[in-house]
Amino acid sequence: MIRLLLFERTMAITAVIVGAGHRALTYVSYAEHHPDELKIVGMADPNGLRRQQTGDRFDIPDGKRFETAEALASVPQFADCAINGTMDHQHLETSLPLLAAGYDLLLEKPFATGIEEMWSLVEAARSNNRKVMICNILRYAPFYYRIRERVAAGEIGRVINVQTVEHVSYHHMAVGFVRGKWNSKDRCHSGMLMAKCCHDLDLIMWMKSGVRPVAVSSFGTNTQFRPEMAPEGAGERCLVDCGIETDCLYSARK
Repeated sequence: MIRLLLFERTMAITAVIVGAGHRALTYVSYAEHHPDELKIVGMADPNGLRRQQTGDRFDIPDGKRFETAEALASVPQFADCAINGTMDHQHLETSLPLLAAGYDLLLEKPFATGIEEMWSLVEAARSNNRKVMICNILRYAPFYYRIRERVAAGEIGRVINVQTVEHVSYHHMAVGFVRGKWNSKDRCHSGMLMAKCCHDLDLIMWMKSGVRPVAVSSFGTNTQFRPEMAPEGAGERCLVDCGIETDCLYSARK
């Protein structure tokens, strides 16, 4: 893990969680391993069970557990920043009150689901003099960081073509894009290109920052998760009528 220390602090950074789902909880687990650097002091989530579980996990006082971002932002600011891990289409409505309340923001990608939303967030950050950092996490992976160093130094020569392939693992595909909320653009408001390939697009632009591409092309298809590809003995519902569920890689129970 590459850790970039830009300045020294004598106290841990304090943060609130907005949207206590898998992604946000993965990020804030850093506080459990490095309590001297990060402390979770509040949260907002509409699900009562998540509020209880997350609040108990991080010793968040009952008075700092809110149902919505608006409710959290309505009280005097009590943390340095907010970590927003809500669904794609909820980024704007949850981020605007946080920025207005004075919170710097770590926002799960994608930044927004459209141009108008994007500019609304940009203007809100500017008008409130707040920082917004997008969770394009691959920039901080040592593998990509070292590649970027060599590209920037000119070690590999002139870059004239970049090709990326988004290999979504079988488990991630089954959980997130077949059964999960990302199985329909109508539900999450982001297609596969936005939800997954924004990593690729970010890396390409990061590698050659300031250089505009001459041409861009993209293609993809679903070759595996189709009715005709179902294994022999499979049912219509995994845990209801499937005769091979116990041995299936894609079992919802697993």
